[in-house]
Amino acid sequence: MKKVIQKKVFETVDTIDNSVRQATKQLDVLIEPTRSTFAKRYPTLFSLLATLGVVMTFLGVEQLLLASSLLVRYPVLILACGVGLLAVTGTLYKKLTNV
Repeated sequence: MKKVIQKKVFETVDTIDNSVRQATKQLDVLIEPTRSTFAKRYPTLFSLLATLGVVMTFLGVEQLLLASSLLVRYPVLILACGVGLLAVTGTLYKKLTNV
């Protein structure tokens, strides 16, 4: 039973992965002409916008974490959750690459 469920999960993940890859390829084909000319014309602006996007993402995650009063009182929980999340994703990555 476990093997059947595992096989179905892998098939579903593969299907999703293939769909996302196809969508990404199609989007890249559509955006490539604009992206290359925009990046070539305005390299500084492009770099600043990319940096701003990264900084805003980090700040948004930080604000979401600090919205919890428990995490504000015990910042060690943020560290523990972060390390735990890295361990889980690392283990998952290892398992998925060994399949």
